[in-house]
Amino acid sequence: MILVIIDIHTHVGIMRSWSPYLIGHVRATVLDLISYMDHVGVDIAVLLPLPGRIEPDTIIPGTEKVIRLSKEYPDRIIPFCVVDPRGIKVEEKVERYVKMGCRGLGEYKVPLPIDDRRSVSIFKLCADLGIPILVHMDNRFNPDIRRFISVLNEVPDAVFIMHGPGWWKHISANVDEKTDYPKGKVTPGGLVEKIFREYKNVYADISAYSGLNALRRDPAYSKSFISKFSNRLLYGTDFPGISPEGNQFGPNKAHLNLIMNLGLDTNIVDNVLYKNALRILDIHV
Repeated sequence: MILVIIDIHTHVGIMRSWSPYLIGHVRATVLDLISYMDHVGVDIAVLLPLPGRIEPDTIIPGTEKVIRLSKEYPDRIIPFCVVDPRGIKVEEKVERYVKMGCRGLGEYKVPLPIDDRRSVSIFKLCADLGIPILVHMDNRFNPDIRRFISVLNEVPDAVFIMHGPGWWKHISANVDEKTDYPKGKVTPGGLVEKIFREYKNVYADISAYSGLNALRRDPAYSKSFISKFSNRLLYGTDFPGISPEGNQFGPNKAHLNLIMNLGLDTNIVDNVLYKNALRILDIHV
């Protein structure tokens, strides 16, 4: 029986639709987030800020507003913090945010190589503070996955939660670097699998279209992959993002149905839906 569902990847604010069937933007408040959670049965959501106006068509609150919103629902919402490593006194800010109740760093979405020295310095601080780091990876933000391996070797005590097309395309060993959302059968032995095997401090959330596409494209492989690495995967949606089908991640239950319909053992499902998050976030229920 599922006791808890934790969505490790949510936002509030204004986001542009990526669907050809829905033009314009979607706006979601903290009340909308709670409504989604109640509708689907999500007990706890991690609310992620972004480090400023990083994309012209997206307005996501910064850390201090996320902290304020989380205090309205302290039993339902867990705040993360985030900083732009190119700013000033960023390490002092992270330490202050953690004292204010933030339980992790993310969504770390910055237009720098992931092994930039300013980023590595923040990762080391997070390791010292004992908080996980949720990283968005694509060709613009925190590229590339091979550089990430050098970060893992330098910061072995940090806990990373990976997300985004720059991560999930590498579920397959056969990768076209120019294609964010590849289709077709997965070639076993991709970098995601290799990193999971070698580095025990790396997790990944299944949110957004990147995670959904990666696990939908080859169901037989995905069932085996999730079974092998069920202690490294986290349920997430990227609410209030809009799917290519024109409906909304989270309320559409696409990520939840994916996990529930693969015929996985109950303990594996529980790991993905809540147990791994409980462990990483040090939550006791």
